[in-house]
Amino acid sequence: MRAVRRFIDDPAAQYGFRSVPATYEDAEKITGFRLDRRINYAITQEGEVEQESWCTLDCSGCSCGCEGGCSCGQPARCSECGYTGKQRHHFGFPPSPPDRKDS
Repeated sequence: MRAVRRFIDDPAAQYGFRSVPATYEDAEKITGFRLDRRINYAITQEGEVEQESWCTLDCSGCSCGCEGGCSCGQPARCSECGYTGKQRHHFGFPPSPPDRKDS
C-alpha cells in the first residue's frame, strides 16, 4: 500500500526523530500540485516533500569474497549485508509536477 509519512523530532526516539502517518492531501498542500497516488512520499522535518526511492548496490563491507566460509577471520555475518553482497539504499528526491494537458 502506498503511503505518505511525516518525520517529526522526538528526542526519546533512537535517532532523534520518528515517522508518523500523513495524508496525500497534507503533502499536496506543501507542493502546490497533485501527487501521484502510486508513489510513496515523505514529509521531512524541514517541511519538504520528497518522493521515496531506493537502489541496490554492492556491499562495501565484504572484503575477502569468501562469503564467510573460510578461515580468513571474517565474522559469521557481514554487518552491512549479511553476506548477500548487496545493500539496498533508500533516498528521497523532490517530486515532479504532473505534465499539463494542452487543450
